Amino acid sequence: MPSNSFWKDRGSPWEYDPGPAKNLSWARLLSETPNYRQLSKTALGNEKFRWHFGPMYYRGRLRPNTVRVVIVGQEGAQDESLAHRSFVGGTGARMQHFLNFIGINYSYLFVNTFVYPIYGQYSNNLKWLAQDPQSPIVRHRHDIFNYILKKNDVRLIVAVGNAAKESVKTWVESHGGVCPNGISNLSTCTGHFLDPKTKIVGVLHPGGAGKGGSTNAIKASFQSAVNKIKNWCNQEPTWLPCDSGCTRNLNQSYTYTKAPIPFRDLPFGITWRIGRGGTSSNRKDSQRSIQLFSAGGKYNNKGDSISYTDLAKGSKQGYSEGPGDVPYEPPVSEYKDYDKGPGSAFAKLFTGAKKGLEWPDFKALGVNSHESLGYGAIFRGRPYKATVLILADQQSHSDLFTARALTGEAGQRLQAFLSAMGITRRYCILRVLPVDTSDLTVAKRKSIAADPQVVKMYDAILKKFLGLKKTKFILTFGSVSGFLIDKLGTGSLDIIKSKASSQSGAKQTWQQALATIKNKAYAKDIKNPSFVYGGERLQIPAYDLPYGTLKWQASSGDRARRAKLSNGKWSPDYYKFIMPEWAYNLDPLPLSPKEQKAIQNHP
Repeated sequence: MPSNSFWKDRGSPWEYDPGPAKNLSWARLLSETPNYRQLSKTALGNEKFRWHFGPMYYRGRLRPNTVRVVIVGQEGAQDESLAHRSFVGGTGARMQHFLNFIGINYSYLFVNTFVYPIYGQYSNNLKWLAQDPQSPIVRHRHDIFNYILKKNDVRLIVAVGNAAKESVKTWVESHGGVCPNGISNLSTCTGHFLDPKTKIVGVLHPGGAGKGGSTNAIKASFQSAVNKIKNWCNQEPTWLPCDSGCTRNLNQSYTYTKAPIPFRDLPFGITWRIGRGGTSSNRKDSQRSIQLFSAGGKYNNKGDSISYTDLAKGSKQGYSEGPGDVPYEPPVSEYKDYDKGPGSAFAKLFTGAKKGLEWPDFKALGVNSHESLGYGAIFRGRPYKATVLILADQQSHSDLFTARALTGEAGQRLQAFLSAMGITRRYCILRVLPVDTSDLTVAKRKSIAADPQVVKMYDAILKKFLGLKKTKFILTFGSVSGFLIDKLGTGSLDIIKSKASSQSGAKQTWQQALATIKNKAYAKDIKNPSFVYGGERLQIPAYDLPYGTLKWQASSGDRARRAKLSNGKWSPDYYKFIMPEWAYNLDPLPLSPKEQKAIQNHP
């Protein structure tokens, strides 16, 4: 298998988290998120939660009998918001090292006190929302904790920081258990609902070091936790088995350091930059955007003079919601609508993880975007069920953040085109090329597409599709995809070429394509399609996107921008993901009757 310096100690990008198993209660349970915004305004008089980029529910294993260690924290910063997973930034990297040190690299699950990030630090004014048994937030959190115990043989619970320590104590007490030493020593907590083998420890939050806390005290808390785990292991050697491929030596002094987040904990196609062992993004524009910086960039672009063309205002055209949905959360009414990924075979092909089928050195071919950003967002749709296969030129930077191909303005227009031909699910879109080439001329992009190894890669991918014998014809959108398809072995399949949506005359070529398609025989998702495209756009469906993607994040046109340098050239290092203006200006929804009743007891 090929290796890459940006994959170091993380596995391979073809390993990924598909999201909750759809035959379990996880997706439903997580979708029952309380109204954090209005609860905060009602109880505290202001919005204490960073709601714009949504909740992050977990990181780790969700299948039954796969979790031995549960880590509870309050870790939700901008990296977590981009990944839709907990603990992937600096604190997550420190906890990953802790897990590795105690011999656990797979059988863990991270969860939070609040599924939304908070402004500032955990404080007393949050106590009722965070710890009162009548708080809807506490009840939802307890449902999550209880379901973890129900589905797993949990041996160790690690509480990270005071919010988490109090949350674990509240949970134990909600079942009639006791914590005689309070949060100062959670290892003395007991309860009949806990298996005798389930131990609890607490550590100081690593993020405290950046907020005036003592790094030495934090290190000491981790060493103390390791010492407790060592004693439990000595008392019962089978208590916490090492994960496969792991070793442990708890006689060593604990080194307070970081480890990268494994790809298997993250959605397929996510930029490699996320989870490499530290923070890789920063908030901008009064919470409206998050700026991602490459391995060559800097936090808050310190020292680098860059600018963005605009704040991607966007519009609500094509946006749709189901009952209970809000734009800043994943779907509520259709909580099972998310893409579990392309499957192992296609994942290996898409990421270049098969011997002889590696992506070339794109930097050597003239690509300027930094190589640490990766090349994951190459597909969207259902490879194994595709009646229609689509090759399309890159049209925006939204794909970098959604981890799927063509999710910006062009993709939303393509979605309306597909609907006009009666297709809502039986498609797969392949992006040409899998790296950002938006700053290059068409001639340069064609020269990269013509590279023998690039042709070999797309040929292998196309061969895989043809072998499934479901694809009836191929559509191309854009100059480069139309150029590349002529170099591939397409068998007897018809090829229908159209312009990219941003090209002059695109709408006319799209309508001509529909007239051709109308005469073809193929399985449709809509019985009597119109075969008329009027230039509109539709929201990218949630079932095309990884678990955790928010409703606004593949709607409202292009949601991302690439920075420009002071010399007018495009920056290789900085990109911004931007909330549409209409969603940013939304007020919170009213509380449900149940939430209203609960909040009446707030002191």
